Amino acid sequence: MKPEPLIAASAVFFFLWAVMLVTLASHGSIGSGSVIFLLSLVSLAGSVQFLRAMRRESPRWFRGIPFVAVCTALLLWTGVAARAVPDHSGNPAFQIMFLLPPAAALLLSSFPDDCRKRVRMPTVVVAILGIVSLFLAFGAFLIPPPVPAPGVMEFVGPLYALLLMPVVGLLLIVAGAACR
Repeated sequence: MKPEPLIAASAVFFFLWAVMLVTLASHGSIGSGSVIFLLSLVSLAGSVQFLRAMRRESPRWFRGIPFVAVCTALLLWTGVAARAVPDHSGNPAFQIMFLLPPAAALLLSSFPDDCRKRVRMPTVVVAILGIVSLFLAFGAFLIPPPVPAPGVMEFVGPLYALLLMPVVGLLLIVAGAACR
C-alpha cells in the first residue's frame, strides 16, 4: 500500500492552518470556503484511492466509507449549499468537520491484518480524539445556546481545529508511512 492516498486524505485536517496561510498570502481575496472546498476535494480523492486499494487488501475496507461520506458532505456544503443558501446561521462546514476524526478512526481500522499492529497506537489516539470530537459535535449540533453570548464552543472549537485536528492528520500520514 502506498502512503500517498492517506497523505491526500489528511489534507482536510489542516484546514485552519491552510485558511490562515492562504488568507495571509492572498490578502483576504480568497475566502475560507474556497480553501475548505479544495481541501475537501483533495481528501475525498485520497480517501477514494485508499478505499480502492484497501478493497483488494483488506476485508474491512468498508469501514472507510464514513470518512468518504463526511468528505463528500463537506465538499457539497462548501461547494454548492453554502452558495445556494447565503443566509445561514453559523457555519455548518465547521460542524461537519467535527465528524472527521471519528470517521478517520474507522478509516484507520480498515487496514489489513499484516500492518494492524503497526497502526494500533495511531488508531487509538485518533479514536480518543474522535470521542472528544463527537462530544463537541453534540454541543454544536444539538444544544442551542440559551443566550447569544460566547460559550465553550467559541473557545474550544478553534483550539480543537488549530491543534487537535492537525494531530489527526499527522497520525493518518504516520499510519500510511508505517504500512508501506
